[in-house]
Amino acid sequence: MIHFNRSFQWSVVSLILIACQASAEEKLESVQELQARIDRRVADWQPTAEEKHFDQIGCCPSLLEAEKLARQHQRPIFLFTHDGRMNVGRC
Repeated sequence: MIHFNRSFQWSVVSLILIACQASAEEKLESVQELQARIDRRVADWQPTAEEKHFDQIGCCPSLLEAEKLARQHQRPIFLFTHDGRMNVGRC
């Protein structure tokens, strides 16, 4: 059996800890890079202002409130009714 003196053992342990810390820092950087890349992809997929014109259409919970707002702003009412399932993507 080989015996090493204490200073050598602490040197080896120190080197192992430094290597583990460096590896952990590299993993942290790679996780941060991955998250930044995902954030960029999500931002790229968000609809542009041009694509969000539909959001400018006002919605009212009742026909009475819609009539009130239409008179107030001198705008027509667009009445949308639906019988069925909206979650299939077809109107």
